Amino acid sequence: MLERANIKEDVILHSQCGRCYAQCGIRVRRVNGVAVRIEGVPESSLGPEGGLCGKGSSGLQVLYDPNRLNRPLRRTNPEKGLHVDPKWKEISWDDAIEEIVNKLRDVIEDDPKKILIQGTTCRPMRNTTDFLFPLAVGLSSEKGAPCGWPGGGGLHCGNGAHENTGMIHASWSHVPDFRLCDYAIYFGASKGHGSGHSAMITARLAAEAKSRGMKLVVFDPICNFAGGKASEWIPIIPGTDAAVVLAMANIIINEIGVYDENYVALKTNGPYLVGPDGRYVREKGPMEKPVMVPGFLGMGPPVPAVGGGEDNKPLVWDASENKAKVYDDPTIGEYAIHGEFEVSGIKCKPGFQLLKDHLKTYTPDYASRVSSVPADTIRRIAREFLEAAKIGATIKVQGHELPYRPAAAVLFRGGQGHENSHHTCLAVSMLNAVVGNCDVPGGALGWPARCLGYPETGRLGFEPYKGVDGMIETDNFYTRLHGPWPPHLPHRANDPSLQDIFTLAPFTFVFGSSDQEELWKKLGIKHNFEVLLSHGCNTIMSLANPEVTAETLKKMPFIVVWELFNNELTEGFADIVLPDTCYLEEPSWVEGYAFNFNHAFGMDDWCYHVIQPVVEPLPERRYMGEVVRDILDRLGKTPRVNGFYNKFCDFDDAHRLGPEERLGQTEICDRVLKHFFGEEKGWEYFRKHGFIKWPKKVEEAYWRPFIDARHVIYLEYMVDIGEKVREITQEAGIKVRLEQYTPLISWFPCSIHEVGDSEYDLYCFSYRDILHTGSHTMEQPWLNEASEMNPYTYNITMNADTGRKKGLADGDLIELESSTGGRASGTVKLMEGQHPRTVGIAACSGHWTRSMPIATGKGTHFDALMACDLDHVDPVSLNIETAAKVRVRKLDA
Repeated sequence: MLERANIKEDVILHSQCGRCYAQCGIRVRRVNGVAVRIEGVPESSLGPEGGLCGKGSSGLQVLYDPNRLNRPLRRTNPEKGLHVDPKWKEISWDDAIEEIVNKLRDVIEDDPKKILIQGTTCRPMRNTTDFLFPLAVGLSSEKGAPCGWPGGGGLHCGNGAHENTGMIHASWSHVPDFRLCDYAIYFGASKGHGSGHSAMITARLAAEAKSRGMKLVVFDPICNFAGGKASEWIPIIPGTDAAVVLAMANIIINEIGVYDENYVALKTNGPYLVGPDGRYVREKGPMEKPVMVPGFLGMGPPVPAVGGGEDNKPLVWDASENKAKVYDDPTIGEYAIHGEFEVSGIKCKPGFQLLKDHLKTYTPDYASRVSSVPADTIRRIAREFLEAAKIGATIKVQGHELPYRPAAAVLFRGGQGHENSHHTCLAVSMLNAVVGNCDVPGGALGWPARCLGYPETGRLGFEPYKGVDGMIETDNFYTRLHGPWPPHLPHRANDPSLQDIFTLAPFTFVFGSSDQEELWKKLGIKHNFEVLLSHGCNTIMSLANPEVTAETLKKMPFIVVWELFNNELTEGFADIVLPDTCYLEEPSWVEGYAFNFNHAFGMDDWCYHVIQPVVEPLPERRYMGEVVRDILDRLGKTPRVNGFYNKFCDFDDAHRLGPEERLGQTEICDRVLKHFFGEEKGWEYFRKHGFIKWPKKVEEAYWRPFIDARHVIYLEYMVDIGEKVREITQEAGIKVRLEQYTPLISWFPCSIHEVGDSEYDLYCFSYRDILHTGSHTMEQPWLNEASEMNPYTYNITMNADTGRKKGLADGDLIELESSTGGRASGTVKLMEGQHPRTVGIAACSGHWTRSMPIATGKGTHFDALMACDLDHVDPVSLNIETAAKVRVRKLDA
């Protein structure tokens, strides 16, 4: 203990956590220049009213870890591969940057597409605005732009989910309106019980909702985090969620016959008339030319998209006049959502009628055979959900009379992480639409999709709007990116990511796939990567089978990695490693920017935090964003980068960056904050006060009734996209499961459901552990200690009866072998609360690096069981299959 006389400084500094992408508000106590404690901020709505999770509370162990990188390193061993010693040599920052600049200059002159940029999902806003986007814009030329690679995070977590909630909620994800919700259903989601969007906000709200009586029903293979806190846990086979959801919708629509017809008619494309070819019947007949929409970041060339223009709108049937009209004709008296009609000699039905008929095939008995959930349970949950939704009820919120639907169904990584991801996600949203609960009090909310701006300046505003064919569009999807509607039409652009073909995929698997060369060859794509720039992505651990990933990395001649620690990626494959600062050593304005990504939802206040350094970094650690701008400046790209920031921040003339203007990180923060909040509220204001908070309006929190826009429940876009995918892939001789390109939301079996060898008798899945984010938190001593105390985090879990039948007991060493050839081993923990046909592995552990001694050797590396190729991804969203069919073998201790 320090004597009081020896304490020269004792201050509290406000900032934001950086241990997961929830990025809660924090305050850090610093004594005599040393940070000694991290705690939450009770006054902030960006967090649980003062609480933090274990990751945030133990953040000082990242700041002061003696194993941190402190100087740039150059590889001297030309050999690359798993477990290879890099034989590092320390070099100066000038030498490191000059080497990077010289290499990039040569590649840019040849073809910028030979540059691959990879960023972390742990701190996505910092990664996006200071790394991915500046590099993508700055390194582009008339020959093309660099490629992007998520390295595991996106492929595992949200390829299907993010596109779905972008189209339905104009947001990055969805969550129950906990303050008003009475009945919530989770399909493989951990909202409020694990890491994730607004993790600690949802933890507080979920606990309060349960305390006041909200029923939480969790469909999940394991009764651990969400399942363990549920009112009712329902074990389910991985990848079968959509079958259950569609059966529930069938019961509600076709058996009970009660649903929110007004919502279907006014807020979805359910009334749109569909012809025999599966397309909308339009006022001027079939579309002759596609709609053109802006390309990447709104700066690229226009690309073709689905849908029609203002001069050729979809038709609906006005039942009050018994005639067809364009969908937004103000004279429509009653939208028909049932029946069959004839328009200009074309027989047609409303999209909802087609969906209603289609759902009849999803009986509870069928869903039960697929999922193992008892048919009676499916019927009961469907009835309870419908009754709880209180269709027709209203509630008054601050003087506004709004629909009141206190029931919500949500899914995330577990439910969507399969080869049927796109349809599964849309199935859950369709179930919500049937009861009319989207973005209304008590229902399923997107993270805030509408902000009318900071009251004193009007800036920071954004909102969804009526777009192509009347569907919801947004220009603020995750960041200031255009949302997923309208989807692009497939076209041949020789894109090595294949996203010119699979246009509903936000991220690609191809850059780490075992069939990369085969796919490129069949498509006539002659490509190779010369440079990989990676920030905070341990791709070897976080993607799939590391042996497959290793082969793709070996082909890349020059790899630069920004990191806090050396890890499996840097040791095995990096040519240069640059020591990054952590969130307690750097200034950043951008973490508060992701309103529809991690801000408080419902009527909780808006709250904008900044990250400020609580201590100065060691001299050889440099903030990644400043290094990136230094590299781009030496390449003569500062005007392009400044142009990006001017557009991204929507700077006015007073704050616009000049073409050659070079600002340090705190100067950029000051410029941005003054633009957003006024000249008196720049960087120094935020350093002192920490954050700004202002009340949310009803029309922001529950925006759906205030905006005339619709969303899909009939997937008409799949017809044109599917035809193009079929044309391109069949011509190239590439096999794709084209049956998933159907406009009717369906359940499709995954490869794990079709393994013929009976020896592979268990489904192995991974799940989020509240103690960890990605692969890096196992190095924190407190989290490691808690993980060793927890009987599940570092063990392979198995149903107790299943384990005993296989002759297994707690602590036995076992090996799992997947049907695709992957292997992983660890100790088994038997538990009652697990589906008897499954095996579970927590988090992304199993490190073997020499540079993270606390994490090394702890837990089991689940991803080693996974395949990464076109046969094991969703053919629509390209989401990688995150479960494996395995057999179990007991090993000698």
